[in-house]
Amino acid sequence: MANQYEVDPRQAEFLKNYLDPKSDTFANALRSALKAQYSEEYAKNIMSLMPDWLSENIEDTGLVAKAIKNLNDLLETKDERVKADMTKFTLERLNKNKFSQRQENTGANGKDLFPQPILDVPKNHGDNQDNEDDETA
Repeated sequence: MANQYEVDPRQAEFLKNYLDPKSDTFANALRSALKAQYSEEYAKNIMSLMPDWLSENIEDTGLVAKAIKNLNDLLETKDERVKADMTKFTLERLNKNKFSQRQENTGANGKDLFPQPILDVPKNHGDNQDNEDDETA
């Protein structure tokens, strides 16, 4: 069963079919649901039932579409400062490898910043060093 953070395979298939403009069932809930192997009865009612997983994903998709439209509008503005800020914003996020200012707390590609510790250190190594320092002083 899917939760609010992860959809199950049929839900993912439905969303791909329904939301992808390249899909042959794009924007057709009935055909998208049938293609995702939902029963015909459920497929006919999926939009009126509007389960949480569907509502959340459709809402997110709508917000992203609005944000993209706004971004395109701002990139075309006559205000050069706004245009420069939006260009920088867009490049830093969409072409991170080339334009972002690295501010992560991880290494490249999410790897650890610190090397793995050495695990084969003798147990009394520190004690011997202290004794040697005392004898030479």
